[in-house]
Amino acid sequence: MTVIDLLRLLRKNILLLLLTPIVLTALVIYLTKTPTYTYSSETMLYTGIASGSSVEMDKTLSFFATNTAFDNLINVVKSRETQTKVAIRLLAQHLMLPKADPRYISNVSFNNLRKITPDYIQALVVKSNDEPAGKQFVNNSGGNIVDSLVSKGESADSSTFSFSKLDTASNNSITLPHSINRAAYEQTVKNLEQLMSCSDTNFVYKLLYFTHPNYSIKAISSVNIQRIASSDLVKLKYESDDPGICQQTLALITEVCIYNYKLIKENRSDAVVKYFEYQLKLAAIKLKIGEDKLLKFNEDNNIINYYEQSKAVAIVKETLDGDYNNMQIKLAGTSAAIKRIEEKLGIQQQVQLKSSTVIDKRNQLSDISSKIATIETLGSGRQIDEKLLAKLITESARLKDEIRTSVNELYNFTNSTDGLPVNKLLEDWISNVILFEDTKAGLGVLADRIKEFQKQYAIYAPAGANIKRIEREISVSEAEYLEILHGLNLAKLKMQDAELSSTIKAVDPPFFPLTPNPTKRKILIIAAALIGFLIVLTSILATEYFDDTLKNIEKASRTIKLKIIGVFPKILLRTGSLDFPFITNRLLELIIQQIDLITIKKSELDEPHTILFLSSLNNEGKTVTAGNIAAKLKRQGKKVLFLNYSRNSLHSTETSQISNPANANTISSPNIIPPSGNSGLFSRITGKSKNQVEVSSPFLQDPASYLENKEYSHFQINAEYFKTRNIKGLIEKNNISSEITPEYIIIELPSILYYSYPPQLVASADLVVLVCRANRVWSSADQGALNNLKKIVTQEPLILLNGIELEVIESVLGDLPKERSWLRRTLKKLIRFQFNSRVQF
Repeated sequence: MTVIDLLRLLRKNILLLLLTPIVLTALVIYLTKTPTYTYSSETMLYTGIASGSSVEMDKTLSFFATNTAFDNLINVVKSRETQTKVAIRLLAQHLMLPKADPRYISNVSFNNLRKITPDYIQALVVKSNDEPAGKQFVNNSGGNIVDSLVSKGESADSSTFSFSKLDTASNNSITLPHSINRAAYEQTVKNLEQLMSCSDTNFVYKLLYFTHPNYSIKAISSVNIQRIASSDLVKLKYESDDPGICQQTLALITEVCIYNYKLIKENRSDAVVKYFEYQLKLAAIKLKIGEDKLLKFNEDNNIINYYEQSKAVAIVKETLDGDYNNMQIKLAGTSAAIKRIEEKLGIQQQVQLKSSTVIDKRNQLSDISSKIATIETLGSGRQIDEKLLAKLITESARLKDEIRTSVNELYNFTNSTDGLPVNKLLEDWISNVILFEDTKAGLGVLADRIKEFQKQYAIYAPAGANIKRIEREISVSEAEYLEILHGLNLAKLKMQDAELSSTIKAVDPPFFPLTPNPTKRKILIIAAALIGFLIVLTSILATEYFDDTLKNIEKASRTIKLKIIGVFPKILLRTGSLDFPFITNRLLELIIQQIDLITIKKSELDEPHTILFLSSLNNEGKTVTAGNIAAKLKRQGKKVLFLNYSRNSLHSTETSQISNPANANTISSPNIIPPSGNSGLFSRITGKSKNQVEVSSPFLQDPASYLENKEYSHFQINAEYFKTRNIKGLIEKNNISSEITPEYIIIELPSILYYSYPPQLVASADLVVLVCRANRVWSSADQGALNNLKKIVTQEPLILLNGIELEVIESVLGDLPKERSWLRRTLKKLIRFQFNSRVQF
């Protein structure tokens, strides 16, 4: 659609485009003749979310975290809990007033509230001079909602640090009327809350959840909250029809919002602190259990310092093992030396040595040596009995001397069997025997000592693993304890930070509005006009966009997939200054020109041109278009024969083929003259009055009125008709006069979708013209009938688009001959960007 087409469409519906906005505007003016005035108040809160102080030194600002915090605050204001509390507190305040006070509620609103409030609600109102049961009164001059709500369930420990104790700034809380006691007010609020929560049929519940202009949640939810640019400030705005209620509602919203936001943030952090404190107690208990377990184990195993003691035991054991091995080596050497000396002394000496005296003394010496070795070995870490040791040493020396003396007395020989001196051998033997006995005794003692250390090792070996496991458990418990303690410190720090950041200040308290807000009547009137215009414009454009009719040449050719031979206009009653006869005649001339170009080969053979007019539906305008073409050819001096089918014969033929003759009346004859358009008021408004058809136009008359009998004739629709093979046979079978030799034979057939036709007759035509109305929708049934027709004809049919709008004719003839004003010509030039051409619009 071009710009010019759009302007033509708007001009066509200009009355509808203008009347609809005018009607809507008048309706809005009538409905808003008594406007309702509203009052608005504002308050500004400082949040400190983005740039406030923090106890976390390494805390960094996050854009997303800041936006989330502001969203949380805004959602708290818009929450149903906040709105419910505000509504109940506002209601309680107004119920407790003895009379209307313009600072809190106007006289009209107060009287309306009194009228709708039932008696049982008045009974819940606590009088200011009555002390409510179970409620401790507070000073009427101080306190706010935060103090009252905290007093219900929160008790602060005076020994615990809190930033709120350092906050001495005022929250600009709402000031109750002097006639209302704070404690009585809080008790009244509590009574109303309990009543509302007990059922959904009581007065308070209905007041809140229906549509009351002041106390309903819907009304309070209209509060507007927004962040001021990228600052820490939040602005709240509220509107109401009562200035006092407007200010008090906004003040209550501010206080309840501050309390709820603070409660949410602090409770969340407090829950984390309590979690860490609980986990810290569990970790401390677990650590104490591990330490007690280690202490009990050390007590049971006499361990003071396991690692030092185990190290000392290992050193002593290694020393004993070395001494034991050395003594074994020494004992073996001494034993071998004794045997060798005894062999040299001979049998006699051996016999003498076996005397009981020497043996007894040697045994005594062995016992004494063993005792001495025991005392000396056990002396490490113990107190030695010096007297006993000295006595044993003296006794050992005495026995050694006696054995030496006895042995000397036993031997009479001075030499050994090998010729060695006997004294020398005896001394060596005595020395080795003494050394052997000492070594043997010490070896036994060391063996016993090693056995004792083996028992000690048996204790220390598993003790090390147990101590290691216990110490590891203690280490893990200690690490867990320290980590939880660290988390607790961080949680407390976070809690203090949340307490510090949740302190919201009302830097600009709500004011009392003195003047009402400007009404939106002018905006509503303008909006009504614009909306009415846009709705109609959108409807017109949508109707034009979704219009599936053939409408114009391009769309018809694209839809039917055939070429256009020409167009025939809609014969209108009102054409203005347009030269309509000229346009129609020119369009007929163009159609005839196309016919001559297509049938030019037939002209050389001096045979008549046969043109077949048909349509898929009835009332497509075949008779009108074919008759006007025949008349135009006649005026051009050409001989024409127009053959039209007999509607009576068609009616009779179709009736005879119906099984039930009673249905014969349903078959109607096609109309030759299209029905005239409606000229009512609605048609004028919608632009349809311009489409009124001029029934008396010469272009819509019966062809018999302007064609002679020899030029216009009818053929019968009967059995012979369906056997017709060509035009000549059709003329002969219907006894049509042949007074003239026609140059053009125009034949009109019934609609091909509803009636049958002789295929060979259609195939013998030089040109098949499919007549279609421009205001119809081309269906799949039409396309199916056309596809069957295309299988028969030798040349593809052409479309004659009938009843097109005058605006569409410009695509064929160009600018239509019409008187136009200078303004319209200039406008058309501007639209077409053709400033140097003389275009008429």
